[in-house]
Amino acid sequence: MGLLTLKARYQRHSTDVGVEYSEPNFERAFVDWEMDPAQAGLVMVDCWDRHPVVTHQQRAEVICRDRIAPLAQVCREAGIAVIHAPSPGQARKYPQWTKFAGDADLFPAAGEPPAWPPEDFRGRQGSYAQFSRAPEPALKAWIDSELEGRRIVDCLEPRPEDFVISTGEQLHRLCRHEGIVHLFYCGFAANMCVPGRDYGMRAFQRRGYNLVLLRDCTSAIEAGSTYDAMALTEASVLEVEMLLGFTLTSQELIEACRALR
Repeated sequence: MGLLTLKARYQRHSTDVGVEYSEPNFERAFVDWEMDPAQAGLVMVDCWDRHPVVTHQQRAEVICRDRIAPLAQVCREAGIAVIHAPSPGQARKYPQWTKFAGDADLFPAAGEPPAWPPEDFRGRQGSYAQFSRAPEPALKAWIDSELEGRRIVDCLEPRPEDFVISTGEQLHRLCRHEGIVHLFYCGFAANMCVPGRDYGMRAFQRRGYNLVLLRDCTSAIEAGSTYDAMALTEASVLEVEMLLGFTLTSQELIEACRALR
């Protein structure tokens, strides 16, 4: 079909020779790529239809509808694999999940608990209870009433040709079978599951994949002190650009896919 032509952004943590090696001089830079779309996958992390954090869910709904859904369709047409990663409990609600599920995924067995730290400490029980956080009754009430029914948001309902994965091992098997080495990440939250899941960016950076965050297709869960400036979202983008890989916008990837035609 042809090659995707892309200009990916990253954050330098160095300077040019002759420029003082100090943080104010660290600039963003770009690299030009030509990429086979058959070697790429769009990984959509935790694009759920509901979330306990109301403001975060409001942002996510807009991003899913206006940016990720159009992007996913263009990726399908360009030959980029569309991969849903909605967390283990939600993944099992979709028949596509079994495509690259291994025995450990299909028939999970209880493993041996780690010998250290002690079990009571890991559970913050007994004399170790002082080291746990205070209970969150509002979150528990949401989990008790809403979690079981949570699914992928309607505008991103998996197509028959899509993939659905629940673990990093399953995503790795899929990529190996399909010849995928480039992963475009989007979804939620930018500071939690997108980097932190076993199918997230940190884990797959360690596996050696080429990683790209679609920076307008994600959002962090913010705090009261960061909400107005969306500072944690910006910090999450910078973490990717400085340590894990590169970023693009959804429109840049859409335009590259359409240019294949």
